[in-house]
Amino acid sequence: MSLGPLARLELACRDPHRQRDFFGRVLGLPPAEPGNTLRYRLGAVELVLRPRGDALFPSARATEAGTLLAFPVADAELERWHRRMLTARVAVLDAPGPSGAPPRLLRVADPEGNVIELFAGA
Repeated sequence: MSLGPLARLELACRDPHRQRDFFGRVLGLPPAEPGNTLRYRLGAVELVLRPRGDALFPSARATEAGTLLAFPVADAELERWHRRMLTARVAVLDAPGPSGAPPRLLRVADPEGNVIELFAGA
């Protein structure tokens, strides 16, 4: 027996509409389906923004663990992403270091405190 590749990631949110703005407007992810702005396609994986307080994610405590989503980007684009996050007033946790100094990455917090990492792909 073996598992297939990851197909879906459901991210629990206290405010799915605020998260939708972050993933759609700030990160520029297109919706997975027309008219459904809480589902995004990340290659073969579907990202679903799911409200806390439903049957799967009943708790809405602020002390719950967050999630880290990591995306490879071209090294030359890291500075541009950094400026975009600053312009959008996104909390920058780790700014990219000097060009050529590994690891080259940018870490930001989404509106719910999850970490989004953009790293220089090989």
